[in-house]
Amino acid sequence: MIRSAALRPLFLAAALAALAASASSRQSTPPPQPAGAWNAQPPQSQPMDPRAATGLWKSTFGAVKIEPSEPGVPTSVHGAWTYDNQGAQAVGYFGGTLDGNVLRLTWREPGQPMAGAPLLEGEGWLVFDPNGSRFTGRWWTNNRDRQGDWSGWRNAQPTTPPPPGGGYGGAAYGSPQPTYPPPPPPSGGVRY
Repeated sequence: MIRSAALRPLFLAAALAALAASASSRQSTPPPQPAGAWNAQPPQSQPMDPRAATGLWKSTFGAVKIEPSEPGVPTSVHGAWTYDNQGAQAVGYFGGTLDGNVLRLTWREPGQPMAGAPLLEGEGWLVFDPNGSRFTGRWWTNNRDRQGDWSGWRNAQPTTPPPPGGGYGGAAYGSPQPTYPPPPPPSGGVRY
C-alpha cells in the first residue's frame, strides 16, 4: 500500500502533462486558409510541344516574351513582361518548368531590385492551349496579399526561334543574368 500511495502523485502528474500536451497541439494547428489563387490547381496537363509556349505574347499584364532557359532543355523556360505603370515602364521576370501544357512558375517584379521600389515576388501557373495561341493562369504573391488571373494570346505560333541577341532593351534576355519569376497581372484594375 505504501508504494501505491507514493506512485499516485506521479501517475496524476504524468496524466496532467499528457492532457496539457494534447490540448496545446490542438491549439497550434493552423486554421484552414481561405480560398485563393495559391490553392487553386491548374487542370490536368495535356501533351504539347514546348516550343508552342515560346515567343511573343500579348497579355492582360502587357507584352510577354517566353524562351527556353537552358539549351537542350525545352521544358525549362523563362520570360519577361512589361507594361506602363503610371508613365514608367515596369518589367518583371518569371521562370519555371513546363509539364505538357502547364507551366508552374515563380516571378519577380521588378526584375532587378531598385532603390525605393517595392519588390513583389510570388508563384503561379499558366495553362497553354496546345496549339500555342492562348494561355490562362493564376498568380499570387509569396505573402498572399495579392492574387489574380493572367491571360495571353497571339495571332500565330512562331515557327522560327528569335534571332540571337534580340531581347528587351537591346540585350539578350537570359544571358548570364539570373532567372527571375514573373509578377502577376493586376487585379481589379490596380497596377503595381
